[in-house]
Amino acid sequence: MNPVGSRSFAVALLITVLAVTSGMVMANPASAADSDTGHRVTVQQNNTDEKRNETTPHRNPDTYSEDGDLNSVEGWLADRLSTQLGDGAIHLSEGEYELAKDSVGEDYHERLGQYVDVAGETDGEGYEDEFEEAGEKQSQLSETVQEYRETKNEYEAAREAGNEERARERARELETLANEVESLGGSVRESYDKIENRTNADLAEANTAVKNLTETIQTEQTAVREQSFVETELTLTPERETISFHDPLVAAGELRTANGTPIANKEIRLGVGTHTERVTTDAAGTFTLEYRPTDEQLSSDEFTVQYVPKTQSVYLGDETNVSVSIEQAEPTVALNEVSREVSYSDEAAVAGELTVDGIPVDDVTLAVVLEEEQIGTVTVTDGVFNGTATVPASIPDGEAELDVRLPFDDQALAATTNTTTVIVRETQSELSVEGELADNQEITVNGTLSTGGGDGVEGQTVRLRVDGTAVGTVTTGAGGSFGGTVSIPDSVSGNDVTVTTVYEGRNTNLAPATAETVVMIGEAGAQLPTSIWLAGGFLVLIAAGLGFWWYRRSVVASTSDSPAGNRQSTLDGTTAAEKPADPSPETVTPLLERAHEQLTNGRSDDATRTSYAAVRRALAAQIDTQDAMTHWEFYRTYRNEGSTDAELLQEITQGYERAAFGRESVSTDEASGILERARTLCGSNESTSDSALADD
Repeated sequence: MNPVGSRSFAVALLITVLAVTSGMVMANPASAADSDTGHRVTVQQNNTDEKRNETTPHRNPDTYSEDGDLNSVEGWLADRLSTQLGDGAIHLSEGEYELAKDSVGEDYHERLGQYVDVAGETDGEGYEDEFEEAGEKQSQLSETVQEYRETKNEYEAAREAGNEERARERARELETLANEVESLGGSVRESYDKIENRTNADLAEANTAVKNLTETIQTEQTAVREQSFVETELTLTPERETISFHDPLVAAGELRTANGTPIANKEIRLGVGTHTERVTTDAAGTFTLEYRPTDEQLSSDEFTVQYVPKTQSVYLGDETNVSVSIEQAEPTVALNEVSREVSYSDEAAVAGELTVDGIPVDDVTLAVVLEEEQIGTVTVTDGVFNGTATVPASIPDGEAELDVRLPFDDQALAATTNTTTVIVRETQSELSVEGELADNQEITVNGTLSTGGGDGVEGQTVRLRVDGTAVGTVTTGAGGSFGGTVSIPDSVSGNDVTVTTVYEGRNTNLAPATAETVVMIGEAGAQLPTSIWLAGGFLVLIAAGLGFWWYRRSVVASTSDSPAGNRQSTLDGTTAAEKPADPSPETVTPLLERAHEQLTNGRSDDATRTSYAAVRRALAAQIDTQDAMTHWEFYRTYRNEGSTDAELLQEITQGYERAAFGRESVSTDEASGILERARTLCGSNESTSDSALADD
């Protein structure tokens, strides 16, 4: 393609691209104002095709909810849930633990949710509770059986290694797990029975699998027990059945091995409900237990007392039940020390005693309550408590009631409270906010609510406004941070908006705070959807690339004194049509003189470009059609002609490229050297003091 044709094509293509870009931006102004509308797609249904095919397609039970078939769908879902329960039981019995857990995992719960929805729309009675309980218990059973098997492997490895202490620890864990398996297995089978009795499900195979698995583990554990432990027998004989905190349970006890040997002169632990008592046996293995009831329900008619051996003990635990009747006692809370003034995040100190007619109460928990909001707990040990509770922001500043309560209900100890008054001080708060334009209609807002000391405040509501218009609220999270996206109100005009955050501090002990930031949004009403901006920007980028290509193809040099001379002309300032076919020294020498003047005036880039223009003019007669060439095309053509001084032209070309297109200017030294090389190529013998200029 000839140079003129190339330029014409490039210009035409550039104009076309710009026109298309403008058309995209200007077309459909309604979509520019409303990006949501611009992205909506309407699907028009073909009525003719619909009439051609009136056959009802197969319906997926997952989504089909036509009223007439809801009972069928409910039955299908119940069958599916039963099948998954059965499959899980079989997998579990075969040791496929992951498959067993998957059977009652996410898919099972999804089916259960569908069953609940459908059952709620039918007239019959649903059995979602039974399916939910069966799934939960079977999942727990799968986890426990897997843990038992893994612990059993560790137990056997320890025995083989001769590590009796570790083997005994694992054996005791196995004892606990085996009991859990037995309990969970029974619960799962009960759930199966309920489902079978109320639906058409057949879970006989699953029931048998769970029964056999439970029995197998109990048999295995019997062997472990015999290998590792000495079984024991605990007996208790109470002095009286009616007990209270005033009149505790007193029982004569005895601890022996299963063959009747006394466990003599040992300190042993006895578990009574959630409490632990320590007693010491005598030479005959007997002891006396005294226990004051505290948190047991008044309706309890017996206590379970357990012998709890140490982990490494050779003895196996045992338990027994004691019949009781509990009478309630009235305790008293005394406050000896309280923080009288508190503020947000302070640790409010409380200290005191809990007794019943002077008898210390042990191992119960008291609630610390500020203005009817529980802010912490303290534990009573031997009748004494001493602890702190953190003051939240939700307590209004001013005078407040602080309670220390024993929050019992129908238990061996009656509920009791001690109340005092404290002062809650207001704490200064601070807001910080940042905003940026998310797209043409929304702003992303991020900020922090903190105290004056920099502590973030969580769980507080912050209101958002744009140019005074309320646009929503956010709630502070961890560290007091908040964030959200809000829409720009239609009433907004101008190139920017003010985003204001407001913390009102109502019903808190924090002072109000506000903060604002300015967000640039561009000309009001001129915002375009992001997709149009992206498409337009892409086409503009293509246009710029074409323009640069055309420029590089058409520009040879600029000889103007201005650094930004006309680059669409040839480097010596004339057009191709005006260039003489055979340049003479009269046309080259003035360019070299001009370059010298430019260098003298400190214009090194201009001097470099003019030096290059002189070289191009001087060598023009040696190269055909050189006017349309770029500077590097000109150099390569000159080099390929076999010229011995091509290296000089290469150095001049490199300098010209830096002067014409580089980000940094050519130094005076470099420009002086380029001018000297240009004189050499142009055959000029004129002596100058350019080197001296460079030194200056």
